[in-house]
Amino acid sequence: MIDEDGIEVLKGPSTERAHSIDPWDTWMLFVRQSDKGVNGKRGSRGKAKKLKLGLPGPPGPPGPQGPPGPIIPPEVLLKEFQLQLKGAVQQHEEPCTRGPVAARATTPDAEEEVSGAAGALALLASPLAPGPWAPRVEAAFHCRLRRDSSLERRALHELGAYYLPDAEGAFRRGPGLNLTSGQYTAPVAGFYALAATLHVALAEPPRRGPPRPRDRLRLLICIQSRCQRNASLEAVTGLESSSELFTISVNGVLYLQTGQYTSVFLDNASGSPLTVRSGSHFSAVLLGV
Repeated sequence: MIDEDGIEVLKGPSTERAHSIDPWDTWMLFVRQSDKGVNGKRGSRGKAKKLKLGLPGPPGPPGPQGPPGPIIPPEVLLKEFQLQLKGAVQQHEEPCTRGPVAARATTPDAEEEVSGAAGALALLASPLAPGPWAPRVEAAFHCRLRRDSSLERRALHELGAYYLPDAEGAFRRGPGLNLTSGQYTAPVAGFYALAATLHVALAEPPRRGPPRPRDRLRLLICIQSRCQRNASLEAVTGLESSSELFTISVNGVLYLQTGQYTSVFLDNASGSPLTVRSGSHFSAVLLGV
């Protein structure tokens, strides 16, 4: 039945009519109707707004530059890098005993690959070996005076009777040191860094009154016991303000030919006898040829 508006009106339920409605046709009708009216306007506005916001704009000004990062010394970076490599080496050296990975690692090719990678990482993680900038020292020693040595006034004395201390940091490498005479003979020609430190005690209290110009000490390291003729290392100290026990030191570099020897001399130009205390030391290191 059709009413005045031209719409068909069903009277009563009809099971046969309800089963004839196609769901696809209903859905397509809904889609077509959703694009009309208010829904269509909202959709067009949203689309236009989206396109408007999507247009690229001009680049903004650059921001302020941040503060500089902390300065990390190369030694700290190297140490951290070696620790990371050591961790990688430990992971490679751990045995794989679970799952299919362990089965693959047991093949000869896999074992060779893993061992090669671990060896390369261990080589990188190990401390740096001495290079051309740190050559091996072939001749060096550090010795101390065995007992007190007395020195008369107005006298030049060559020190001897040394010993090698059994302490951390003491060293002796190469021949040439005569502990009895205190003379060190250069095994090879080259530049030697030499040093001596003496602990000196006055045999009597310092003289009161105005200082005398001759009251002084000279500590020398001489070549072939010829302190005046050959080049030598020298340090001078006065006694006008010295206490009863004081220290005098000398150090420097001398060039020694093969077979030449050096030794320590103390020149007491004062009017008082002195005592060089045990424990005073003498040392030398070959720097290069």
